[in-house]
Order: sequence, then structure tokens, then C-alpha cells
Amino acid sequence: MSEEISLDNRTEKMIPEEERKLLGNLEEKIGQLLTKYQELMREKEELVSELDMEREKRARLEKKMDLLSQDREKVKTRIDQLLHRLKSIDI
Repeated sequence: MSEEISLDNRTEKMIPEEERKLLGNLEEKIGQLLTKYQELMREKEELVSELDMEREKRARLEKKMDLLSQDREKVKTRIDQLLHRLKSIDI
């Protein structure tokens, strides 16, 4: 991607020095932009990967929370049954 297209010597000599400097500046800025773009793309890939891991973690935690809620309901039902049995005992 960092291929450079050079002009032949005759064409390059026909371009005024000021324009050559402008073209050189433009090439440099484009090179910097491409480098920054590649860095941002790598960062984006890393963030997407981290996001996927966090989503998986969240899904596991939600599943664990559901299981804990089910266990809580079972314990609550069991306690209600025991209380009901105690109430039915004649003292």
C-alpha cells in the first residue's frame, strides 16, 4: 500500500520547485493518514474482540443469575411448605 509512483526525470524537471514541495507535503500527509487509518482499524478490531468477550461474560452472568433466581424460588417454596406444615400442627 505504500507504493510510490515516481515521475520520469523529464516530467519532474518540468514541475516548478514550489509545486514539487506541495506534492511532497501532500504525499507525506497522505502517508500519515494511511498510517493513522491502519492504527485505528487495529484498535477497532481489538475493541470488537473485547466487546465480544464482554458480551459472552454478560451472557454467562445472566445465566448464573437465572439459576440463582430459580434456586431462590425453590428455597422460598420449601420454606412456605414447612411453615404451612407447622401451622397445621395442633398444639
